[in-house]
Amino acid sequence: FGYQENKEKIMTEFQIMTLFNGGLISNAMYVAGGFFLLWTAFRGAIIIYNEGAPVLTKVLSSIYSLGIVYLNLRNFAFLDINWQSAAYSLSQLDNLSDSGQRFVQFREDFFGMGEPQFSLIPTGDPIILIWWIAVVVILMGQTWMKKPS
Repeated sequence: FGYQENKEKIMTEFQIMTLFNGGLISNAMYVAGGFFLLWTAFRGAIIIYNEGAPVLTKVLSSIYSLGIVYLNLRNFAFLDINWQSAAYSLSQLDNLSDSGQRFVQFREDFFGMGEPQFSLIPTGDPIILIWWIAVVVILMGQTWMKKPS
């Protein structure tokens, strides 16, 4: 850590980006696991749709499916808060490289800038929000709709 004149600890651009990139690696592993679990939820919903199931099975499958959607939304929220935090921390530095400035500018142009705030709802990217809504509709539709004869 570097020190300012008032002995306040500050991080360098390199340290901020190193921590951000380390977070990307661990987040990628969680996302891969979350997508595997999402695949299992889709498989269960398809089996229920094709073969039918008692109401209790449908309820449990719905709880599982919604839990997996929550898990994935949380994983992407952690990615977003880490990205916000890195961009915000970089924006507070006095001497920022060109690549650091582009990183901050990209975040500011597409998602706005300010103090980082955690949110499960991907408000900065409406396409992702629509995609997750579609995932929930497909999972619940296949679980609860009857197959046409």
